[in-house]
Amino acid sequence: MPERPLAKTLTADPDAARPVQYDRPETMLAVVVREGSGKTSLQPERMPVPTPGSDQVLVRVQATSVISSEIASREGVSTATLPLILGNDFVGTVVEAPGAPSMVGRLVVGAYGGYGYTRPGAWAEFIVVDQPDVFSVETELGVEALAAIPGSFTAASGALRSLGDLAGKRLLIRGGTSGVGLAAATLALDQGAHVISTTRDPSKVEKLLAHGVHDVVIDDDDFTAQVRRLFPLGVDLAVDLLGVDSLRETLRCVQEFGIVCITGLLRDQTKSIRSREREDRSIPLFPHPMDLIPPTVRLTVGGVDGTARTPDLMRQWVAGVQSGRYRIPVDSVFTLHQMEQAHRRRSDPAAFGKVIVTVGDDPRTTSSSSTSSTSTEVPQPELATEPGDSAHENQE
Repeated sequence: MPERPLAKTLTADPDAARPVQYDRPETMLAVVVREGSGKTSLQPERMPVPTPGSDQVLVRVQATSVISSEIASREGVSTATLPLILGNDFVGTVVEAPGAPSMVGRLVVGAYGGYGYTRPGAWAEFIVVDQPDVFSVETELGVEALAAIPGSFTAASGALRSLGDLAGKRLLIRGGTSGVGLAAATLALDQGAHVISTTRDPSKVEKLLAHGVHDVVIDDDDFTAQVRRLFPLGVDLAVDLLGVDSLRETLRCVQEFGIVCITGLLRDQTKSIRSREREDRSIPLFPHPMDLIPPTVRLTVGGVDGTARTPDLMRQWVAGVQSGRYRIPVDSVFTLHQMEQAHRRRSDPAAFGKVIVTVGDDPRTTSSSSTSSTSTEVPQPELATEPGDSAHENQE
């Protein structure tokens, strides 16, 4: 499928020495989450186009995503301060860069930096981004495939980095069908690890095996025993994406002197949505570490803060997905006007892979089995689940 032309509204200045000029509109469409309990309509509304500062750039957004923490934000139980434009992942074209005019016209990707949490995110036609948070890429990938990469690979890379050398190690990924879990699996496989991923849904076992993992464990009441049957001495390393609620079980799956990295809160967020209790990390809600951590097992944290997140690293991930070295499935693609449907799909236990939202004209769809740059048009999935009704443990 041909890639959508980039920066259609950019026009070259007759004087080649001057930067490309952009005809800035006064307003843009954006989806603003104004209150919790899922009450906010997700229909785009008109608002002024933001203005970048001297160390910022204005990006014309072409694609973003919906992740589970944004479901929690819409429910009013995450750390996001509402009202706010959400949207962590972004792909787009730089259209204004007061302090770095050479960036204008470049295709960029990015995630984190507070976007969609403490400052306006990418569920909009334009986003203002600090210069260090945008990464210029040159690729044949479409924007839908690109939008699946930055957030998930950033968090996954940081988690794996905290575990050290992976070659020949048995790595357990708890929350294996989340976007970060899928990214962690493909990165770990590339580094020579024996990957064991988890899911609550038996129908996803074959999908995880097709993703390349070596073993799949159903995450049920017999979870620890299942892992120990596969590996009597325990696994070497583990990444826990579910949160404190699952941590005790994960720690008990690890052998002596093994390491567990906690880097996600998927199950904790689900409990917050159900209980209506807002996430508050200043309140300890878990057992004393002496009761939680088995002797000789080591616990660390990783994720976004643990990754180098350099331009070279981001380009390596993009090139790796394009070549097939890395895989990241795209479950479904929606438009900004279909944000309500995108939320419902993100909440659907049947979803596998990233839920992508394109911004602007020329909407396209991506096959639910897509794992690289290949995109094929498929009907949109049936959406029967309301937000918050299903568990988010298996979704980013």
